[in-house]
Amino acid sequence: DYDKAIEIYKYVLIRYSDNDIAVEYANAYLGDIYLTLRQLNLAENHIKKAINCKPDKPDYHYLLGFIYSIQSQWGKAVGEFEAAVGKEPNNSEYLRGLGWALHRAGDKAKGLNYLHRAIDLEPTNVDILNDLAAAYLSGLQFDKAREYAEKAMRIAPDSNVARDILDNIDRFQGDLGQLGEA
Repeated sequence: DYDKAIEIYKYVLIRYSDNDIAVEYANAYLGDIYLTLRQLNLAENHIKKAINCKPDKPDYHYLLGFIYSIQSQWGKAVGEFEAAVGKEPNNSEYLRGLGWALHRAGDKAKGLNYLHRAIDLEPTNVDILNDLAAAYLSGLQFDKAREYAEKAMRIAPDSNVARDILDNIDRFQGDLGQLGEA
């Protein structure tokens, strides 16, 4: 029950406003709840407050990077993911976030490098596999895109993202084939 949780954390912020740890965690949890609810301005506000309490906590930078990614603010996302990776350089999820943000910001080679570092750490992570497939698809590297999407489908047969990527590969290849025949 998100409404109840929000109410409780807001109470904690008022009741324990002089307790730095309580304020940090209440803001972090509120930020996470608002992110889940896709209330991104509120999520950003509370995550930034949590960062102000504990600037070197990588989880908070990751969450803020995720918020910026949803908003397609790729430069800001890259900065936050870099802060998270700087604290935990072998965290596959932080590397994935950084890789995807870099790729979307236009630094495709560097983005792919981070995505490959992430998959090396966690070879069966469907999210990383899907990001790699999508990244290669955007570069019209159909064989590599298909390889990663099919691996994601083997691991998670119900993955709608992997299925959509495979469908897009087929569609794009078909469209390009028709252009070549014209």
